[in-house]
Amino acid sequence: MKQNEDINDLLARHLAHESMTEAQQQQLDTWIAANPTEYRRLMRLTDALHPQADESDFDARQAWLKVEPHLKGRTMELHRKRRFITFCSIAASLLLLLGTVTVYLFRQPAVHYVNNGQTARHLLLPDSSEVTLYPKTTLSFRYGAHHSERLARLEGKAFFHVKKAAGKPFRVETEEVEVEVLGTSFLVDATHTERTAVFVESGHVKVTADDNDLELHAHEKAELSDGSLQKGVIDDPATFFNRKKPKMVFNQTPIGDVIKEVEKHTGIRIELGRGVEENTVTTRIDPDDAEGIAAELAFLCGCKCDTLKRGKLYRLHYE
Repeated sequence: MKQNEDINDLLARHLAHESMTEAQQQQLDTWIAANPTEYRRLMRLTDALHPQADESDFDARQAWLKVEPHLKGRTMELHRKRRFITFCSIAASLLLLLGTVTVYLFRQPAVHYVNNGQTARHLLLPDSSEVTLYPKTTLSFRYGAHHSERLARLEGKAFFHVKKAAGKPFRVETEEVEVEVLGTSFLVDATHTERTAVFVESGHVKVTADDNDLELHAHEKAELSDGSLQKGVIDDPATFFNRKKPKMVFNQTPIGDVIKEVEKHTGIRIELGRGVEENTVTTRIDPDDAEGIAAELAFLCGCKCDTLKRGKLYRLHYE
């Protein structure tokens, strides 16, 4: 049995005046000594839940005198039932009361991050999620009770790349919205609370603002306008997230190998006429410049370039 479950059980027995072993009593005494404030709070709350003795004793005694002659052999059974019901009532009260106490006792402390600089800061959270913290932004992170969830509180602007963790959702809270994810990358801009926005680069998130919920997938966005969430599509996600592809570098590479790499990284197909395949090239190719790749290769090979399908298919050839 886990420690907090032991304490809950022992407290229930203690408040129901149940007998305990010496070891159980020692464990309870140790907990009370370590948590005197919570124990006093718990006793005050439980006292408030029980009726005054003179109110309950009178009614119960009169009722018992009336029905006892008719019960005979069932007396012991009723005693057991009354004792069980009393214990369950106290246990139920404890479950409600200890909910707050248990969360308080077993909650992990928050870790705080502040960026007062002029440039973005890159952070690694305790769960191995990555965060880019923009200037004039604060972020706090903590685990929920028993590490059941991951909670971040944001003031400002931050990009999150959340590490997947089965059964441990990741939540980002701002002044106006809440974002829930399991594993994804997204940007939250709460610099101006009345215009808070969420932009998803990959994965799937749920955005909540008051009673308004939206689900977003890759390259979608949600913006808060007049207290309502508006869903939209991100124009040019690569530029927005500053995710331009790195240049492809070739040094005395056969043109056939260059063509294969270009098609692999850009989807552009380039056909080679007779004799062009004998060339080797040294160059740096920008994969985001679809229109210029074939023309640059044609220049390096000293041949012509025909556009068969703009941005998709080209042919290099000699006259």
